[in-house]
Amino acid sequence: MKVTFKYGIGTFQGKIDNSVFWPQKSGLASVMRKFTYPTLTSQNTKIGKIGKNLAIIWQDLLQAYRENLATYAQRYYVQYGSEGSFDPARSPYAFYTHMIWEWSKSFTDTDLETLTYEDLSVTGIQISTVKNAIDNGYLRTIDQYDDLTAGF
Repeated sequence: MKVTFKYGIGTFQGKIDNSVFWPQKSGLASVMRKFTYPTLTSQNTKIGKIGKNLAIIWQDLLQAYRENLATYAQRYYVQYGSEGSFDPARSPYAFYTHMIWEWSKSFTDTDLETLTYEDLSVTGIQISTVKNAIDNGYLRTIDQYDDLTAGF
C-alpha cells in the first residue's frame, strides 16, 4: 500500500507496530506492508553461524589491518561515492566480510563456519593485506592503495 505523510515528511523507512515501511525512489511517499516474521530455514542458521565466526576472526585481526580496511573504505567512497540513492556507505567490517566471502569462493574446500584465525593466517595469503586483496580481485580497485600493506 502506498502511504503519504503529513507535516512535510517525504518518506519513512523502518518498522512501526505491525507495519514495515520503505521509501520510494521519488522521495514523495513510502510503501507499507504488514510485518510477518519469516520462516527460518537451515540456510538462515548456516549464514548466522558464518556471521558469528567471521565476527570472532575480525576481533582477532591486528588493529593495523582493521585500520587499513577503514582507510580503504574512506578512499573507496571518495572515489566512487554512493552508487545510488539507496546505496549505503559500507563499513570496514562490511568490506572485510565481502572480501572473505569472495575469497572463499576461490577455495571450495574452505568452510567459513569453522574457519579460524590460524587457518586464515596459513591459507589466506591472497588477502593477508588489503593491497593483496585488491591485487587479487577480492576488493574493488581504488586509485591509491599501495600503502595498505599491514598484515593480519
